[in-house]
Amino acid sequence: MNIAQPKKLYLPALVIVAMILTLLVFIGFSTYWNMNRARENALKFVHQQGVATLQIIDASLRSLIETTDFQKDAIDGLIREAGKNQYIEFVYIADREGRIMHSSASFRGESPKDWLPSASSDKNIFYRIKKLPGAMPIYEMAQPIIPFDNKETGKSISNPPPHPAALATGKRYEHAMLVVGLEMSPFEMAQHQDFHHAMIMVSILVSLAAGTIFFIFVIHAYHRMNRRLRETQEYTRYVVESMASGLLSIDESGNVLSFNNLALEFIGQSSADMDRFNLQQVIDFQQSGISKTLSHCGPVFDREIVIRKASGEEIPLAISVSPMSVQEGACQGAVIILRDLREIKRLEEEVRRAEKYAEVGKLAAAVAHEIRNPLSSIRGFAKLLSHKLQGRPQDQEYATIMVKEVDRINHVVTDLLNFARPLDIEPSHVNPGDLVRHTVRLVEGDANSRNIHILIKTENCPDTAFLDQDQMTQVLLNLMLNSLHETLSGHSVETGVSTDASHENIAFWVEDDGPGISKENLERIFDPFFTTHEKGTGLGLAIVRKIVENHHGRISVTSPPPGKGHGCRFVITIPMNLASTP
Repeated sequence: MNIAQPKKLYLPALVIVAMILTLLVFIGFSTYWNMNRARENALKFVHQQGVATLQIIDASLRSLIETTDFQKDAIDGLIREAGKNQYIEFVYIADREGRIMHSSASFRGESPKDWLPSASSDKNIFYRIKKLPGAMPIYEMAQPIIPFDNKETGKSISNPPPHPAALATGKRYEHAMLVVGLEMSPFEMAQHQDFHHAMIMVSILVSLAAGTIFFIFVIHAYHRMNRRLRETQEYTRYVVESMASGLLSIDESGNVLSFNNLALEFIGQSSADMDRFNLQQVIDFQQSGISKTLSHCGPVFDREIVIRKASGEEIPLAISVSPMSVQEGACQGAVIILRDLREIKRLEEEVRRAEKYAEVGKLAAAVAHEIRNPLSSIRGFAKLLSHKLQGRPQDQEYATIMVKEVDRINHVVTDLLNFARPLDIEPSHVNPGDLVRHTVRLVEGDANSRNIHILIKTENCPDTAFLDQDQMTQVLLNLMLNSLHETLSGHSVETGVSTDASHENIAFWVEDDGPGISKENLERIFDPFFTTHEKGTGLGLAIVRKIVENHHGRISVTSPPPGKGHGCRFVITIPMNLASTP
C-alpha cells in the first residue's frame, strides 16, 4: 500500500541542539574569562593607587626630615593628613621590631609584626589583602624607609642632610616600614558588577540549558512519535498487502490514490503506471456501481464483474465499494475491494461436475447391470454359432464380428462401472522412476510399430513414494496411449517424474509432439463421454482425473507446451506429504 513517509526533521533539530550546547560552552568560558580579567584589572588599579600613595608619603617624609626645623610632630601630622584621604583606610610607620612609630587616626594600634617583611628583602613594596571582621577587605601595602646613607647598598638616595639633627633622625628611621591600607571599593564594585553580570549570564545559560533540554525532549518525543508512526504505517502496509482481496482508493474523478499489489494484478497494471491512473480505463463504473457510490454516497456489496486484461484473460471479480468521505453531501472518493472469484467459480464447476458425475454414475451402474447379463448370453451364442459355421466362411466371419463387437460393448460397460464405483486406493511404497519405466515397457511395442521414440527423464526423482501402483500405472498408461495415438511417425513422446525445488510435490508428466488440443476442447477433455476419436468412449481421461483426485493431487494440461508451437503436455502433481507418508 502506498503510504507517504514523514520528513526526518530530527537531524536538523539535533544540529540546532549541538549549536546551542556549543553556545553554552562559549558563553560560560567567556563569562569566566571576563570575570577574572575584571578582578585582575581592579586589583591592578588598587595596587597602582597604593604605589602612588606610598611614593607621595615617602617623598613628603624625606622633605620634612631634610628641613632644619624638623620635629616629630610634623611626621605625625603628615601621616594623619595622609590617612584622611577617602581611599586610604590607615597609614602608619613601624620600626624593625613592629612597634608603631606614627599612625593615622583611623589606625587601631594592631601590631604588624605578623606580616611585616625584613627591610633587607630584595622587594621594595610588599602587599596583602587583609580581611577585617564585619568590614570590607583592605589592600595593605608596605615599603621600607631607606636611610639617607644606605651602607648596605652604598647608594645615597638623596643629598645628605646639612646638619647633625637630620642625620640622627634618618638613622632612627633605618629599617622602618611605611604601611598604607587602601579601600578595595573599586575591587568590590568590580566584583559586584561581575557578580551581576555573572548572574545575568547564568540566567541566560540556565534559560538556554532549559530550552535545550526542552528541545531535546521535543526531539525525542518527535522521534518516538515518528518511529511509532512508521511502525504503524509498516504494520498497516503489511496488513493491506497480506489481504486476500485487492484494495483501491480513488478520488471523485476515479483517479487511483492508493492500491495494493493484488489489486494491480487484478487490473493488469504495474505500480509505475499508477501515477494519475484512472480506474475507468479497466472497470465500467456504471456496471460495477462505482458511479452510484461517487454520486449518491451509497455502498455497493459483492457485485460480480469481469475484467479483461490486455493478454485477453478474463478475471471474474466480486466488487464492493464504500464512500471514503462525505463533505456537504458530496462524496470525496471511494474505497474499492476486489475479491477473486476464479477459485469459487472453479469450485462451483467441480460441484456441478461432481453432481453430473453422480448422476452419470447412477445411470452407468444401472445400464451396465442391465446390459452385461444379455451381453454374456449374446457372446456365448455368437461363439457357438461361429463354431457351427466352420464350413461356411462368410457366415462364420459374421459370427466372429458379432463376438468382437460384443467384447467392445463389454469394454465400454466395464469403463462405465469403473467410473461409477468408488476407486479406493491401496497405496504402498513405490519407486516412482520404476513405475514410469514399467509403463513405458507396456507401450514400447506399440511405439516401435509407429516409429515413435519415447524419452524417459527421472533425474530429479525421489527414491520412494506412497502411491497405488496399479491405479497410477493405469493413469500413465492412458496418457501414454493417447500421446502415441496423436504423435506422428518419426517424432517422440517424453515422460518422467521429479520433485519441485521445495520438495513439497511430486510430478509425473507426459508430453507429445502431436497437433495438440484446440482451445475450445481444453476445458472439456476431462468430461465423461467427451472424445474426438471415433472409437473412443470418452471415459479414459475422466477416470484418470478421478484417480489423481483420489491421491489428493491435480492434473493439468497445456497445449502447446511452453517453448513449442504444437503438441500437448499433461502434468500430474501430488503433494509429497501425502505421496510419501502412509
